[in-house]
Amino acid sequence: MRAQQFLESVSCILPHIYNTQYSLDFLRNSIFLADIKHIVGCFDKTTKLRFRNSDEPQYIKFGGKRDNDQSYNIRLGQLKLLGSDVARFFEPSIECIVNAVLEHCRKAHKPISVCHFGFLDCHLS
Repeated sequence: MRAQQFLESVSCILPHIYNTQYSLDFLRNSIFLADIKHIVGCFDKTTKLRFRNSDEPQYIKFGGKRDNDQSYNIRLGQLKLLGSDVARFFEPSIECIVNAVLEHCRKAHKPISVCHFGFLDCHLS
C-alpha cells in the first residue's frame, strides 16, 4: 500500500483537528468568549499534548490570577475540564483512524503490521 492511498483514506481526520474550538463552545456565555481562540491555542500547545487519562481532570492555563469564573470552572486563569470531556474531543479522529486501518487490513492481500500505531502491538490480516 502506498502512503498516499493511506493518507487519502484518513483525510476525514482533518475536519476533527479543529473540533476543540467547537467543543469549548460552552464558553459562549462566559466573560471569556472573546478569548476562546487563545484558550484553544493554549489547549493545543499544552493540555492536548499531555492528555493521557480520562479519569483525571485537565487544565488549560490561558490567563492570570484575575481571570476567574466559578460557573465555568475557571480559576486563576485556568479552565478545568473533566478528563472524560477532553477524551470526547479526540473521539472523531480516533474513530476515523481505526476505521481507516481496519479498512486497509480488510482490502490488503498480505497481512498489515499495525505495530507502529503506538498502542497496538498486534498484526491484523
